[in-house]
Amino acid sequence: MDPMETKRQIFDHTIGLLQKALDLRTLRHRILSDNIANSDTPNFSPQEVPFHKVLQERMQGSFFPSLRVTHPHHLAGGFQNAVELVRSAEGIELDQEMAKLAENNLIFQATVQALMKKFDALKTVIQEGGR
Repeated sequence: MDPMETKRQIFDHTIGLLQKALDLRTLRHRILSDNIANSDTPNFSPQEVPFHKVLQERMQGSFFPSLRVTHPHHLAGGFQNAVELVRSAEGIELDQEMAKLAENNLIFQATVQALMKKFDALKTVIQEGGR
């Protein structure tokens, strides 16, 4: 059996979706943090991750996304090299950016909890299968 097929059977579609969501939430956290850090920088254009668009594109693609590496010594991982960020012509509203960061953090934590439940279910199946 193909090793990728085995991974797909063990780690179903839900785990892949949760993994991709966490990768994108991590990227969005970094971008929002950059926006907040540069809130007083003149002529700084804030960026945003088009989360739903990118996630939808990734889910229509392969189960394990192909990543673009820009240098042979870079480690492959995450979405940061493969996502086009959206720049805003407007300045930064610090309160709005902080609210976005808090919301992103809450969703990230909820996604982690969902992933943990999925792994707990796998653990239970493995333990019960050995009896």
